[in-house]
Amino acid sequence: MRNINSLIAALVLSLSTVATVGCASVGADEDSEIDGEAASAGKLAFWQATDGQWHFHLKSGNGAILLTSEAYTSRTGAINGALSVLENGVDPAQYAVNKTATGYNLHLKAGNGESIAFSQVYSTKSNATRAVTSSVKATNSYLDKQAANTTGARVEVMFNEATSKFRFNLFAKNGQIVLSSEQYTTEAAAFNGAFAVQAEGTESANYAVKQNSAGGFYFNLTAQNGQIIGTSQQYTTKAAAQSAISSMQSFLPTITVL
Repeated sequence: MRNINSLIAALVLSLSTVATVGCASVGADEDSEIDGEAASAGKLAFWQATDGQWHFHLKSGNGAILLTSEAYTSRTGAINGALSVLENGVDPAQYAVNKTATGYNLHLKAGNGESIAFSQVYSTKSNATRAVTSSVKATNSYLDKQAANTTGARVEVMFNEATSKFRFNLFAKNGQIVLSSEQYTTEAAAFNGAFAVQAEGTESANYAVKQNSAGGFYFNLTAQNGQIIGTSQQYTTKAAAQSAISSMQSFLPTITVL
């Protein structure tokens, strides 16, 4: 569905961009944030504030912040909000340009009409309108890059129609599955589990190599709360399982979970 939305939005933008790009008359800094997508894909960035609340940004290709989320009590909540941005952010009709005390900003709304992210304040309405175009481009380019990421070290979250649940696989640099998760009730929870793997997987103490009844070896990755967050594939020797752990520790910091 997201890929279909991406194609629809591209057609809409091809018509709307001509009407909006030439309207701005603001300073260079604001122009840069609106127009500076560059050749890179859009990005999502998550962080936890000092009060414990979670937030995310949608960024353009050059790293400029286009949209900021509300505060969430958990990382899973923030991930769910980001997934809603990816679902709705490809459609220019989901953005509303609002007048503020000092200018104009835009809000991205979900299907139920609730605001899921908002922009900075722009000095003119035309610049806020242009920011819609930039946000749609960032969302589309992010989804395109995500869809193209089918080789090498990566995370893939999948939906199991038989159980109506989600799980993720972690792929090594050679494209082989090295770790699989339990099943989760939501896509956001599965992505949160993958983030936990990235955070906990760099510490050797969080791994435990086990031997199964058939004589093969596998390992579990455990979170700080003692919960198993991933189980490896089967290996013929203990040394091979330990080698896979070392490989994971080297590539985990380099992957983009979401």
